[in-house]
Amino acid sequence: MGLQFYSTFMKTARKDKHFTIRKAIVHEALGKGIKPTARRFGMSKNTVRLWMRRFQDEGNDGLLDRRAGPNRIPHKTSPALEAQVVKIRKTAKCYGAQRLKDFFKLTPSVGAIQRIIRDHGLTRKVRRKYQKKNDLREVKARSHKAFEKLQMDIKYLTDIPPYWEQMQRFKLPRFQYTVRDVKSGMLFLGFSDQISELDARAMVQHVLQKITPYFPGIVIVQTDNGVEFSGTARKMENNRFSSAVRELNAEHIYIAPGCCNMNADVESIHATIEEEFYNLTRFNSRKDFLRKAESYRQFYNLVRPNYSKGGKTPWLIAQTDHPNCDLASTVQFTGVVDLDYLSKRSPSGGQPFPVLPDPDARI
Repeated sequence: MGLQFYSTFMKTARKDKHFTIRKAIVHEALGKGIKPTARRFGMSKNTVRLWMRRFQDEGNDGLLDRRAGPNRIPHKTSPALEAQVVKIRKTAKCYGAQRLKDFFKLTPSVGAIQRIIRDHGLTRKVRRKYQKKNDLREVKARSHKAFEKLQMDIKYLTDIPPYWEQMQRFKLPRFQYTVRDVKSGMLFLGFSDQISELDARAMVQHVLQKITPYFPGIVIVQTDNGVEFSGTARKMENNRFSSAVRELNAEHIYIAPGCCNMNADVESIHATIEEEFYNLTRFNSRKDFLRKAESYRQFYNLVRPNYSKGGKTPWLIAQTDHPNCDLASTVQFTGVVDLDYLSKRSPSGGQPFPVLPDPDARI
């Protein structure tokens, strides 16, 4: 049976298990004797003899618990005091028994307060990091509607091994301009061979032109402090990117310097798209790349369930937030854009920003 210490088991096991172990002890003793049974179960011979005698006299009923608590406990906490402890504990869930006693001048002992907390199911469970993240997602879901807040960032494609060789061979885009809705997670993609304010403006205008004519409120566009978003020391003054956002009835805000987690919704999709798209897909031309990128974007927005958002797709979340119009579908069909092509046709000026050279570009 593998059991070593009878007393330890009887203290820790549920009461409905006590009968089972006593029955096993009796059968062992009847077959092998009292002493071998006592040694195997780590118990006294007298206890083995007691359960054998009761079983022989009364059958299975003799193996049931006969211990009973006292009929009267004069020092037991009164119902009124117990109700007071419960009420205070529900108010101050972060305090343990000792702090409750000290701060609220409770008369029961610390042990009694602990017993009351345990008996009423008020013990505090330590919440793990993923549980706190789920709580934060719920708060975000309640505080925003779909398309009320967008996050924008740029992903470098030059450090993805399965993509790099194809990029060199077919002259595929080197940078991905990503816009993502915070509430629904809906994804918008643009691609370019350079990082520039002009491309950033073209991308945000491409998305906002689909949203702002139909959205009843002000759309917020959040970015980091990169120069492509006019994020300089004088970023609070008018700059071309912020002006382009305001022209489309939207507001541009920056995350706090050094707080990259504030842009976590758009940053997280970069890891997902790398694993699910760039690492798995083969291309034969730039046109083929843009077509497959749009296919993945459609799959992500319309088909792929997001389990951190209740297993719903971005389109379904957006449609639930805006049930009386076609806003979700209209915005969803904002396809992948070739920003290099748009930049050539743009009448406004723009200048690419230098990036670190690719050390393997000559290979």
